[in-house]
Amino acid sequence: MRVGVLGVGRAGGAIADTLVALADESRVDPVTEAVVVDTDDDDLAAASAVAAEHRHLVGQVETGGHGTAGDQEAAVAVARDAQAELRAALDALPVSRTDAFLVVAGLSGGTGGGLGPCLAELLAEVVEQPIYAVGVLPSDAEDEGGDHAARAMRALRAFREPAADVLLVDLDRWRGSDADVETAYDALDRDVAEALWALAAASETSGGAPTPERTLDTSEIINTLRGDGVATLARARNTLPTSDEDGGLVDSVRGLFGDSTPDVDEVAVTRLATTTTREAIHSKTFLGDGVADAGRAAVVVDAPGAYLLREGIEEATGIVEDATDSVAVRAGDRPRPRTDDLGVTVLAAGLTDVPRLDELERRTREYLGEAPDDHGDDLTVE
Repeated sequence: MRVGVLGVGRAGGAIADTLVALADESRVDPVTEAVVVDTDDDDLAAASAVAAEHRHLVGQVETGGHGTAGDQEAAVAVARDAQAELRAALDALPVSRTDAFLVVAGLSGGTGGGLGPCLAELLAEVVEQPIYAVGVLPSDAEDEGGDHAARAMRALRAFREPAADVLLVDLDRWRGSDADVETAYDALDRDVAEALWALAAASETSGGAPTPERTLDTSEIINTLRGDGVATLARARNTLPTSDEDGGLVDSVRGLFGDSTPDVDEVAVTRLATTTTREAIHSKTFLGDGVADAGRAAVVVDAPGAYLLREGIEEATGIVEDATDSVAVRAGDRPRPRTDDLGVTVLAAGLTDVPRLDELERRTREYLGEAPDDHGDDLTVE
């Protein structure tokens, strides 16, 4: 699936930049173009993989280039005042050769949560392809008063109109027991970018890319992301078994340049595929609430080509079917020569029973001093 990527704010820009870098490292690049928009000059300067001409600083009059400090209203005002500049930034995203667009943002951020939905709306005016929001939920460690929760829920509601679906990622899944959320961002950026790359690259066969054993078509991904509820990702990876007695790199890595043909223990590799799939759906879910409620799902296995065994992919698919409400899990693989790992990415969609969102809604109510039914269903994911 060929994707145009729009990163908004610090979190969105970092994930977009990491995705472009990852695609550049591989032989498979599903990103047609990437654009980053921010109100903070320092955060924008941290980008390195996105082309310099596609990094846009906006709102300098309103913010002085120092960001919105969490003020989503200020970001919306920037969007109103910078319409021409923002439309020019979006013009860099090629429409004719793009299957879908990703708008990536931190939902509790001022720029990401305020400007992100505005940019998604502008994009929806000029493209017919589906637009998917990738939203990062805030950590409880940085939200003692509940204002981050309130901003995140507001941004989630705003994204739902222009977006065909919203993929949620919870920062607390990377924070662990560390109260300093800053230490979690680098790992989150890489893991989310890897999952997005594996999903988008599963259908790519152009540009000399290795041919998948089982292709996950673009239409299958689009049909999985149909918009009811919310979606999330899960990803895990483990080191492939090696035949080297000294514990060196797997044969496939040495064989990348034609030095040898990998000696594959099919039983061990199939077992690794099933183990990695179980890890993904039971402990490495990006939203943290599991995938049992998912009405639709897809799975992608990535590894050097010789380790992508039909039996392993079928076993992985069966595990996801058993763990979700999906009656037909779509599956594919992505040959990835420059690695000694086997990775599994799961897309779970149609989630409507999401305890994490219930908790954020509760914190929002407390912060706003509202009764549970003051907004009716306004904060739900239905």
